[in-house]
Amino acid sequence: MRDERRETRDERRKTRDERRETRNERIIAALFSIFLISLFCGCASTTPTTEATKQAPEISVAKDSVVLNNASEPQNPAKYQDIQYPEFKYIVPRPETYRVVISDSITGYIVEDKSLPLASLSVMFREYTVPKSAEEIATKEILSGMFKNGGSKVMSAQAIDDSLEFISAGIGGGVGTRSSHFSVNSLSRDFYSTANMARDIFTKPAFDSARLEIQKANFVTAYERRFDTPAAVLGALKAKVNYQSSPRLWDANAEEYKKVSVADLQKFAPGKFTPNRIVFSFAGDLPRDSVIAFLTDYFKNWNVEPAKTLDTAETTILLNKPGIYGVDREVTQANIALNQPFIKRPHPDYYKAVVASFILGGGSFSSRLMEQVRSNNGLAYSIYSTVGNSYNDTALTTIALQTKIESAKQALDLIKQEIEKLAAEGPTEAELALAKKTLIESLPSMFSTAEETAGTFADNEFVGKKMDHFDEYVREINAVTAEDVKAMTAKYFDYSKMTISVVAPKAVLESLGNVTIIPLDSLDMRP
Repeated sequence: MRDERRETRDERRKTRDERRETRNERIIAALFSIFLISLFCGCASTTPTTEATKQAPEISVAKDSVVLNNASEPQNPAKYQDIQYPEFKYIVPRPETYRVVISDSITGYIVEDKSLPLASLSVMFREYTVPKSAEEIATKEILSGMFKNGGSKVMSAQAIDDSLEFISAGIGGGVGTRSSHFSVNSLSRDFYSTANMARDIFTKPAFDSARLEIQKANFVTAYERRFDTPAAVLGALKAKVNYQSSPRLWDANAEEYKKVSVADLQKFAPGKFTPNRIVFSFAGDLPRDSVIAFLTDYFKNWNVEPAKTLDTAETTILLNKPGIYGVDREVTQANIALNQPFIKRPHPDYYKAVVASFILGGGSFSSRLMEQVRSNNGLAYSIYSTVGNSYNDTALTTIALQTKIESAKQALDLIKQEIEKLAAEGPTEAELALAKKTLIESLPSMFSTAEETAGTFADNEFVGKKMDHFDEYVREINAVTAEDVKAMTAKYFDYSKMTISVVAPKAVLESLGNVTIIPLDSLDMRP
């Protein structure tokens, strides 16, 4: 949904995606540097083979595991069902281990990583940017990219691009509704200079006029092609039928993008990236003490005048009008989404609903919807359910799928049946156990790299999660019962209370029953 894409968490996720896009380039540069140093110094060496090295000692991997030795090869089980796995034991990293306090308003997380000579910094600023008109919407959206792409008063836009390309570094950032953010990624040897370049970009923006024209053309093109795909139409339809219109959801149009000027950016930019509240994350091959000293000085010299008033971003208001809504589109695959109002976190129902959603449709091929709609009836390649996760607004539960247009009604009927069955009978013991096991054992994926570890803890603190959040997560998931799953399914996946959005030909829409057809040209949210 468009409002969700504009939310703080999605903006931070986009920042991390941008960091990952340049990570491979930096890894290649780092490995190439190491290779040249090794080649220049003649450091390559070989280990001579001796009788001692030929005789490998016995190695016990773990209790009850295969013992490796030079006498015999490990025996594979006859059937995959006989494979024995060790008990899952994982201790989540403690945020206190990595937390750093620069000042009362500036905190963050530093995770050293010596595996490669790389460094990354992500900084989030708590501030509100709520446009008052469609013209301000256009200005705000273009402003996000113009900080980096428009150059700074210290270095031109072209010089910044050339410098970053030469050292294989990246700088990104933008302005959101509830926060602003920027990120730096580079080889560790170039980190301090790249971070200083970023400070100039976001505290002394220049807004190059030629670059502005390019940005405006890109936004105009994106606007004109916004409904090119059925998925994009479905996203706009979901927003239209689930939310009341508000400044946070408004869309600018092509004419408003074309009118944005350098003067508009200069007028709108003050008060952005202000050090009222900052949470940062750093990961890389630099000493912790050196990074702390650098960031202390770095933010001390963060010279941005704070906004005269600290606005707030109103919460989005749900329409809560169940029914079937459609957009007439000549497609071969019906794009469908079912939504129902959920909760705003923290809330006691959240973890119970997570488990219920996993069993219903979130557990991929182990889920009931996937089994019935795809495996047993062949109506969809993918179908899933989710529960929204927001600390700022009331979220939605979602069931989504694509299916042949002629099978849309049958797919919806099967969804309704599976919801009612789970709400009435509850899950089996095996389903409940698998859901808990999978959800808990997914935790390591959030800490697979130093960058993700630091970023996860920073994100949690930024939205207000407790330091023992992951301990609570495990406790709450383990405490969910079969009765909880029944109750959550009935409460938050009630088919009669769902807003059903469908993109399909008109004849298919009419076959679904009482459908409200919404013209394509009325999907935009406007003041």
